[in-house]
Amino acid sequence: MLAVLDLYRGLLRLVGKLERMLGVACIAVMVSTITTQVFTRYVLSRPIIWVEELATYSFIWGAFLGASLGLKHGRHVRIETFVDHLPERARSALRLLVNLVILAVLWHLVREVGKVINIESRSSSVSLPWPVPRAWFYSIPLAVSCVSMTATCAYFALVETCGLLGVSGAGQRRHVMGAPPPAGVQT
Repeated sequence: MLAVLDLYRGLLRLVGKLERMLGVACIAVMVSTITTQVFTRYVLSRPIIWVEELATYSFIWGAFLGASLGLKHGRHVRIETFVDHLPERARSALRLLVNLVILAVLWHLVREVGKVINIESRSSSVSLPWPVPRAWFYSIPLAVSCVSMTATCAYFALVETCGLLGVSGAGQRRHVMGAPPPAGVQT
């Protein structure tokens, strides 16, 4: 079972590295397009219309990729004051329950966003120099993020299930992207 968890964790790390690279690319696009817009507007007095829209779309993609990556790094907000006082198995059970609830919400979002993708695909970007379906900037980033977070939560649920079953070493696999959070951050 631990070998399967390690393989799953490796796959999630690979996805996380891809999300990080795409997120950095989104930030680079935002900075370069806004810089270009400022230069062309205030220095050349000839603004380029579509760069603001591209920066906005890069921001949207970056936010959703960042949400997924934040889950992999254990950086989402959580309150575990009560959980810290429970025995290890009870902590695992509570974390499993939380992950199952998150999985249910994400599954529902993935199902519903499919309907929205069909609707948004009927219209395209407003000012970009080429027509791109609006779904690529609104619904698809949400879908990609939800699918990635679903895979991550499923991994966390498996880790907690192993903890409940008493599989030795499963707790060390709680953090997808490597080292646990810094001192003072509870997991």
